[in-house]
Amino acid sequence: MSDETTSAMPGGKAAMVTGGVVLLIAGFIVLGFAFGLTPLYAGFLLLWYWGNVDMVEGRALLPLLVGACGGTATAWLLQYGAVHGGLAGVAPVLGLIVAAIYAQLRGWLPLLINRPYMLYLTVMAAPLLQAGESFAHVMAAIVAATLYFGGIVTAGRMVMARRSAALA
Repeated sequence: MSDETTSAMPGGKAAMVTGGVVLLIAGFIVLGFAFGLTPLYAGFLLLWYWGNVDMVEGRALLPLLVGACGGTATAWLLQYGAVHGGLAGVAPVLGLIVAAIYAQLRGWLPLLINRPYMLYLTVMAAPLLQAGESFAHVMAAIVAATLYFGGIVTAGRMVMARRSAALA
């Protein structure tokens, strides 16, 4: 039996969670438009990772943010090296990526070199995304998503804790 089957939610709870996620997403879209952030996919990728891999664990948010920004910065270096130095500009960045893979396998620098680092490096290094992307806007969307989604989840947990304490 797969994990997806064993972790299925009852229909009513799934409907409530879906409604909450839709509201969160709508709010982030409004926030993105208000601040002129067009690469909202970078923030939604963060939400997907945090929700599905980290199970919305609060302690996972900082390594997710740092890894996402590090992977995005490395992808930017790859693009910059290719545009300004050709193969000679790409080679040092490829060396950095190999070193990052080794560091992850060794468990070194886990705040930076982690699964989110590798995910964002892979996604942001895609030529289609790099062709017309502002990496500054991508970074801003990642930070905005971290603050927005993390803030709402934290506030929700505080409200629930207060309600539980009042009932006890």
